[in-house]
Amino acid sequence: MFESVIEKIKKAKKIAIFNHENPDGDALGSAYALKLIINALGKQAEVFLRQDDERTREYNIIKGTEQSGLKIEDCDLKIAVDCADIDRLGELKEYFSGNTAAIDHHVTHKEFADATLVVPDAPATGEIIFDVAEKLGVEVDENIANNIYLAIICDTGNFKYSSTTSKTHRTAAKLMETGIDIANLSKQVFDTKSIEYLRAYKKGIDSLELFADEKIAILAITEKDFREMGVDEVMIDGIVDLPRSVEGVEVGVYLRERETGFKVSLRSNGDVDVAQVAVSFGGGGHKKAGGCLIKDTLENTKKKLVEEIEKQLK
Repeated sequence: MFESVIEKIKKAKKIAIFNHENPDGDALGSAYALKLIINALGKQAEVFLRQDDERTREYNIIKGTEQSGLKIEDCDLKIAVDCADIDRLGELKEYFSGNTAAIDHHVTHKEFADATLVVPDAPATGEIIFDVAEKLGVEVDENIANNIYLAIICDTGNFKYSSTTSKTHRTAAKLMETGIDIANLSKQVFDTKSIEYLRAYKKGIDSLELFADEKIAILAITEKDFREMGVDEVMIDGIVDLPRSVEGVEVGVYLRERETGFKVSLRSNGDVDVAQVAVSFGGGGHKKAGGCLIKDTLENTKKKLVEEIEKQLK
């Protein structure tokens, strides 16, 4: 499974690393951990981001973000991490060509690279990156461990999601042995909120609607809302978990407006496979977490989602 990607990394000298647009902690942590791993091999590597990707709270606690000066056109290998579809690369999609590889954990991954390493059972791409380091013979130091641990806690909800496995905990234990400050990482990610976040949280609570005998909760924040609150969307990504925290809700939905419609984040509390819901609208994800874009009005978007989720509830 690992061989083809590992071989490409061993043969390459200069490597460009990409992740998905609007990167979360797993995407950023995995990308920068891989950069440091490749550097440890004596090779050049750089993570290429889109405009504003560095404004997230996770970026501020990532290690290895210093720019090396490496240019995409000089790289002889391009690797996409935590990206299930080439379109998710956004504006960097046009640069992903030539010698390519992909490392991902999404069950709905659509192959787009020459070599693909997908482990659907991994709760985070960061866990796969840890295995890549071991197979490359790279010692995971404190900086690499910081990034991988960040990736894992972000995609497992600090180990509380059902996707967390015994292997995840064993990996975390090895990372802790490097001396990383896990208390600070958890505090920064889960227990520190800006006043803007809290205002948006209040707005989100006010917008909550329940459907299907209160089994579906939908939270919607429009572009007008963001402007009035003076809040940047990238700073309130944690609000995605609010709808499913309502007692009795099986599926939580977070909608935020785009120029072409609404970006949809789906979270499942029970047996509903929200990845299948997302796929029906051209998206993807995991059984417990999925996403898509619906190009329609807010009310029509809600109606379409409720109808599709109800099929899964039945």
